[in-house]
Amino acid sequence: AYKYPNQLVVGADTIVAYDKKILGKPKNEKDSYDMLTMLSGKTHKVITGVSIQYIDKDINKTFYESTKVTFNNLSKSYISYYIDTYKPYDKAGSYGIQDWFAVCVNKIDGCFYNVMGFPLSRFWKEINKLR
Repeated sequence: AYKYPNQLVVGADTIVAYDKKILGKPKNEKDSYDMLTMLSGKTHKVITGVSIQYIDKDINKTFYESTKVTFNNLSKSYISYYIDTYKPYDKAGSYGIQDWFAVCVNKIDGCFYNVMGFPLSRFWKEINKLR
């Protein structure tokens, strides 16, 4: 934000939390497989932290959004197919709800877009409070 003091700068990052563990992006295929196996049939949280900065206007707002996601029971073949086909190495928790993996989700409690990586509705509310 200091590099662009006269512009609105937004940053966000997403993690998955389950059983006192933080799951970021998988390092490799095994890590991806282990994450999805751990989450199979379970409920976890997807948490995105967002920072809104505008140095010249003295705006410094941060917030987070949390969404609960429950997976169906995932077979080994579903997990392997997903990893081989979609290569989810750039996704927290090793899945993208916006692609084929959506069929593996049983329930979402909260913001769908948060699970995609950016809580759009909450962002809109927060940005409008700054006017």
